Amino acid sequence: MILYIHGFRTTINSHKAKLLQAQYPADKIFIADHPITPKEAIDYLEKVIKEQNINSIIASSLGGYYATYLSEKYNIKTVLINPSVKPYETLKTSLGENIKNDGTYFIWREEDMKMLEKFKIINPTPSNYFVFLQKGDEVLDFRVAQEFYKGSKFIIEDGGNHRFKKFERFFDDVSDFFN
Repeated sequence: MILYIHGFRTTINSHKAKLLQAQYPADKIFIADHPITPKEAIDYLEKVIKEQNINSIIASSLGGYYATYLSEKYNIKTVLINPSVKPYETLKTSLGENIKNDGTYFIWREEDMKMLEKFKIINPTPSNYFVFLQKGDEVLDFRVAQEFYKGSKFIIEDGGNHRFKKFERFFDDVSDFFN
């Protein structure tokens, strides 16, 4: 079973989640509706991994940070889409009130930032990851992920954006990586 972990300010109704639901049968993918706070999110995702017999992860942005922690802890093959490597730094500009893509509000606190550091991985296992980056990502510098996941399998494209335009082009590559 594949676990999909969405990013910051998104939900299970994001464009990527819908693409994945259309691509995979319901018994092959679990779209995680994880809590906002990092500790609660990780606790929830670990429970899902155990209960749903997860053997693969697809994750984007902040979800990629969580996925990296989980991939290392449980040795799970993981596809990352414009992953956040240092959200404890990059999300500082999001402190305070935020709006998810479904219109609901939430508060991102300083203690959430500090909690993120507890899940930091120093040396990810390159063979666990297939990393998709677009140089036009307006939120995260693709070079940070390129350096952090050095030795992993990559697809790096010019242009694009943080959402990774037309990710569905690579579904066959993702399936090949997982198999």
